[in-house]
Amino acid sequence: MTSIVLPPMLEKDKYLSLSASEKGEYAHNLLKEILKLNHEGLTVPQIDTAIYLGHTSIWHHLEILASRADCLKIKRGNVELYFPNKVIESLKEFDMEGEYYHYSFELVEDIYGKFVRLQTREKGESSSAVESGVIMRADIIGDIIKSLTKIKKQHLKK
Repeated sequence: MTSIVLPPMLEKDKYLSLSASEKGEYAHNLLKEILKLNHEGLTVPQIDTAIYLGHTSIWHHLEILASRADCLKIKRGNVELYFPNKVIESLKEFDMEGEYYHYSFELVEDIYGKFVRLQTREKGESSSAVESGVIMRADIIGDIIKSLTKIKKQHLKK
């Protein structure tokens, strides 16, 4: 098994002294950084042998990252690989915000090429936490727009 590149980390005793919410935020940010440094992809066991967070916590936070389109999860048999989605351009001028929603757009790149990432963000006074996300292949955005237009015309009539 190949070794992985790790960012600077808190000492284990300092990590253990954090509150539960601080531990969650730290684990989330640490795993995002680990994926960025290891663009060839990683498995939970690879990360588990290198850091002190524990298998379940690592898996949990990677699944959250995948559900938010912050990383790409690929399943090969019984092995799950996680790859970073690298932001190559923020598309803030296209963000959409309303009373109960905030959608943000970015151009990202992973092992398969370029994608447009759409993320739903929590709408609150002091928070813009990502709730969910999806990546769409850049080369088929036109087809996606055509499909959405047809869906709107055929199924979302007022």
